Amino acid sequence: DPREAESEAPVLEFGFTEAARRNCGLQILHAWSFPPMYAYAQAADPGLGNELAAEIETNLERVVDPWKRRFPGVTVRTTAVAGAPGAELVYASPDADLVVVGRRERTRPVGPRLGHVAHAVIHHATSPVAVVPHP
Repeated sequence: DPREAESEAPVLEFGFTEAARRNCGLQILHAWSFPPMYAYAQAADPGLGNELAAEIETNLERVVDPWKRRFPGVTVRTTAVAGAPGAELVYASPDADLVVVGRRERTRPVGPRLGHVAHAVIHHATSPVAVVPHP
């Protein structure tokens, strides 16, 4: 979705810029889970998960490709995993020098300023965390 790629641009830009500045590789992790309506469909067709995973991987590569061209010196590994985003980022944090997580900008003056994913990562990651606001 082009709108999603556009909204994630600040997070990707920060990650690629930091990787280039630090002269290190970058792992882009996208965690996903089945929508509740897929539970019965997956039970009936176990291959559905593989099809959905392949589509998500393809979309992830499509979003990241322009950034790879813009930062040719950064080695990039993309990974799409089925799981809760906060937990998956925390699981990946021991191997990271820095975990970069996005935070949607809030338009309402009241309410939480941090979503559950960023909150989980800040409190449980074993490496430093950068929180990048995005639309």
